[in-house]
Amino acid sequence: MPIPTFREYYLKVVEKEHSDACSSVIQKILYPFSKIYGFVVKTRIFFYKKGILKCVRLPVPVISVGNITAGGTGKTPVVEYIARYLQAKGKRVAILSRGYASIIKQEDSFTDKNVCNDEYLLFKENIPAIPNILNKDRVKGGLEAIKRFQAECLVLDDGFQHLRLARDLNIVIIDAVNPFGYEQVIPRGMLREPLGGITRAGMIILSHVDQCSRDKIAVINNRLREITGNVPVVETVHKPICLESVKDAARLDINCLRGKRVFAFCAVGNPVSFRKSVENLGAELAGFRVFPDHHVYTLPELQELNAEAKSIKPDAIVITQKDRVKIGNNLRIWEFPLWTLKIEICIVSGGEIFENKINAVLN
Repeated sequence: MPIPTFREYYLKVVEKEHSDACSSVIQKILYPFSKIYGFVVKTRIFFYKKGILKCVRLPVPVISVGNITAGGTGKTPVVEYIARYLQAKGKRVAILSRGYASIIKQEDSFTDKNVCNDEYLLFKENIPAIPNILNKDRVKGGLEAIKRFQAECLVLDDGFQHLRLARDLNIVIIDAVNPFGYEQVIPRGMLREPLGGITRAGMIILSHVDQCSRDKIAVINNRLREITGNVPVVETVHKPICLESVKDAARLDINCLRGKRVFAFCAVGNPVSFRKSVENLGAELAGFRVFPDHHVYTLPELQELNAEAKSIKPDAIVITQKDRVKIGNNLRIWEFPLWTLKIEICIVSGGEIFENKINAVLN
């Protein structure tokens, strides 16, 4: 059995409405650790705010994209969307990533150690002309991007809590499905820092709004106004655009999933969203397997997944693009059509806000 993801664990253990007695005991045990973690985080933020810890400002605009909760909020496609937008504006742009879980060997890369992660491979496939610098030291990564690629604008991937590098715009992504991490800091909840930290944002992107009722979206927006005052909110959806055959890269219309029996698996930060996307396309989900975020599949695991699919006999197997780049050349083992569900970010409310905020940085 696959190890539960971070999000799945807290869905079971930390959810406020959970009435299980054991869960209540665990929450009480985790409470002091959350207090300690929260204190450390707030102290670090305070030190940067007061100048005790110094920020470094680079000679080009920096746009940070991050979140306030652990788990998947849809950050990667947002980074890609912003990078494309900047490129369309005629800017030489580079992405700065920490390179979390970089264990995939890659001979041709912008990394010094020739190892990368799934997000790097995804950017390389979708936006190959935009360099992605993997470096835990984002300042050094930014200087490298400027010197090596003459970058005129930098997008800081997962940078909200990375305070050492000064930025011209802080974008925070909040997942509408689970927006506030149960309002508890890690490890009792999913918050990376207390909710008040959102006030550092210059713009909030509310993702997956199509997977919630409008009543819930209204409640989230009201809560955000309570916390931040007038920080503008842009609403987005992860829009499925096509299915792509892993075997020959042939593209299929997403409507071809309607009425099909499907087996799906993923190793992403938000498996719930992926599952809903498949189901919303009219597929009958006959089986669904979840692996930890950033998990790199071994050949035995892929063979096991194929065996599980054989027991179900689906019309097709559906995965995310993030999973496909990690499968590599292990294509012959699949006895059923293997399709990648490709998605893109679509702004459904606040498009003018988004453009004005980005353009202000460029000007």
